[in-house]
Amino acid sequence: MTLFNWLNKMPLMFRLLIIFLTTCLILISLLVTSIHFISDKNSDNWRGFENIFADYGKLLSTRIGSPSNYEVAQKLSNDLMLNISILGPNETWHSKPVTYKHDLDRLIELEYDESTTQNASVARTRGNYYVRILAGEGQEKRFIYISKRREFVDFQMPMSALFVFLLMPLVLYISYRLTKSLFAPIKTLQQASLEYAKGNLTHQVAIARDDELGNLTQVMNSMAQQIDKMLQAKRQMLLAISHELRTPLTRMKLATELLDQTSQQVPLRRDIQEMENLINEILESERLNSHHKVLNLESVKLDELLNELIIELNLNFEERIEFESISLPNQLLDPARIRLLFRNLIMNALQHSKSSVKVILSQDKGNVCISVQDKGVGISLEHIPHLTQAFYRIDDARQRKTGGFGLGLYLCHLIVEAHMGKLVIESEIGKGTQVSVALSKSNEMQK
Repeated sequence: MTLFNWLNKMPLMFRLLIIFLTTCLILISLLVTSIHFISDKNSDNWRGFENIFADYGKLLSTRIGSPSNYEVAQKLSNDLMLNISILGPNETWHSKPVTYKHDLDRLIELEYDESTTQNASVARTRGNYYVRILAGEGQEKRFIYISKRREFVDFQMPMSALFVFLLMPLVLYISYRLTKSLFAPIKTLQQASLEYAKGNLTHQVAIARDDELGNLTQVMNSMAQQIDKMLQAKRQMLLAISHELRTPLTRMKLATELLDQTSQQVPLRRDIQEMENLINEILESERLNSHHKVLNLESVKLDELLNELIIELNLNFEERIEFESISLPNQLLDPARIRLLFRNLIMNALQHSKSSVKVILSQDKGNVCISVQDKGVGISLEHIPHLTQAFYRIDDARQRKTGGFGLGLYLCHLIVEAHMGKLVIESEIGKGTQVSVALSKSNEMQK
């Protein structure tokens, strides 16, 4: 087993921990290396500067004189921005107020190195350079301490340290890419979940991983396959039952025709017709819901088709349907299914409204839009997302007077989807409902 395969089989949290610790170790190593380079570079600079600073201090001590001329020393301190301290048997003088870095005890305790300048030794701390000059003779022998603050210009950044610093963002980027690659399958799984939500249960996620995400992928694929099999079995059973019911229904219709004209004949015919409509809707829904949707596309003038349908329905509904139309070019549509689509929508509106129903045909942003509006009781927002599901009814009791079988809007949704269109339902309690259908104008016949 290779190292790569072994790492792939490790739990996700362990791999994250390895990436984190490795990144920290590399960054710390780079930081220590860069500090080492900087320290070496500036140490070399100090070794060249110390003798110059010692000569400079010796010259200043000469100007201060013996005995010490404090006025000259103060002027030198102010003009050259130095700290000057003088310590002798009978004198102690400081050019500036005593601070920690220029405290007399600290000046004495510093470790001074001998320089090439006679009677001059040098020292340095993180923030200052120091030179100690032994001046005078006999009773006037004294130490003159001169210190200079290390300026930023004294500090030099070697190219090697700069290169190491530039490596740090690269290490962080590599660490980020490695971490991102660990969680890359999550985006694929998210896209797969969206496909399942759309009803595409045949979608499979291909991820060759042996960790937790790989196991999750296998579970999701298996789950989608099982759900698809159950739904297919349900559809097959529904289709089988629907086909089997057609034969006894045909015999029942024939038997009712042979009955004498009685009060029972009309309700029997109505019930048989409802059962036949239900079976036809189930079969049509399954045809449109299959993976091979077959539309009988023809050149259709949608405005004329709708006008004929509304005239036909108005004969039975006392002219309750108002139609606002525009002239449209021919489009490639399935006329029988488009007719069924708008018959269902208009019949739904008529059933749930006592006033008139308005059908509006218009064009908007490359689409042909048809809206069916009623002023009925309206629908609660919680029900609207489920109205296009098969057999969904707002009335849990499923009474015949409150609606059909719950297949009408489901069938409408499938017809619109088969024509690559969009169906939108908007409603407000007490104000009514509007169902809008948008069909692409790309189906227009070219003149």
